[in-house]
This record gives sequence, structure tokens and C-alpha cells, in this order.
Amino acid sequence: MIIGIGVDIVEISRVSESLIPKILSSEEIIQRSSYQSDKRQQEYLAGRFAVKEAIKKAFQSYDGFKGMDELVILNDESGRPYLKSPVYLDKQVHLSISHEREYAIGFCVLEKKEL
Repeated sequence: MIIGIGVDIVEISRVSESLIPKILSSEEIIQRSSYQSDKRQQEYLAGRFAVKEAIKKAFQSYDGFKGMDELVILNDESGRPYLKSPVYLDKQVHLSISHEREYAIGFCVLEKKEL
């Protein structure tokens, strides 16, 4: 059963590199630095910002997030983003990130796991 949906769009150029410590976890900073071009690094940062905002919106009644850097979003072997941390045993978190020229969008569907 779906219990929350969140979406966020951001203009890529508006996400400042000075926000990196507030947005990215240490694992995400390492991932971002593996990209060679500045453009791709900026898209990565904006995409992570957008999807973390989407997660917060999907969890609208949950105020336990202290900062975006606590949310760790990695990619599986096929490139799909997933929430590594925190782990929610009773919830499934589905994520999508997309970039198009000037914008990045993040989407989150929060689903209650059937036991």
C-alpha cells in the first residue's frame, strides 16, 4: 500500500557547491568526485538534492530527519538510485532521479511492506 509520494524539481545551476556538506553523505561525496566533468558533478549534486527533498515530502509526517546528509542515496548495479540509509524495515522506498538540461527532478514513492 502506498503511504506517501514526494516530488521535487530544482534548477541545476541554483544548487551551489558550498552546500555539498549539507546535502551529500561521505559516500555520496566520493561517488560525485568519480565523475570527470564539472557538468556531471553538478547534475549529481542537484539530483541528490531533489530526491532528498522528495523523500522528505513522502515522509511528510516524519520529522526525524536532521539533515539531508543523513540520507544516503546510492545506485545499484543497473544505475537505479536506492536509499541505503536509514533503513526502514516496515517501508519500501522507491526512488527516481532524472536530469534534463537545466533541471533535475527527484521522485519518491513510500510503500508500507506487507508482512
